[in-house]
Amino acid sequence: MSAPSSPENAQSAAPPRRTAGRIIGGVVLLLLAVGLLYGGISAVADPAAVVASSANTGRSADTEAEAKIGGLLLCFFGITVLGFGISLLKTKSAKGTQSST
Repeated sequence: MSAPSSPENAQSAAPPRRTAGRIIGGVVLLLLAVGLLYGGISAVADPAAVVASSANTGRSADTEAEAKIGGLLLCFFGITVLGFGISLLKTKSAKGTQSST
């Protein structure tokens, strides 16, 4: 039996490194979050534009209150997606070691 503190076991306990897929996924999520935040902020700042654009659809037009609530929901969702994107780009350090970033 090998000892639990052997170097081979210590290397297998290391956290996974950033891969190209994680980096690409993180960047895509960051861009998506920026788009969601832009849409949400523009809906909160100018609800009249949202009301005017929804008047051209087959359903009833949005009210300004609905436009503001929708904008806030987009902002909250954008912040959540931003957090997931940042978490994909961050590296985790193993117990007892310090991260370089």
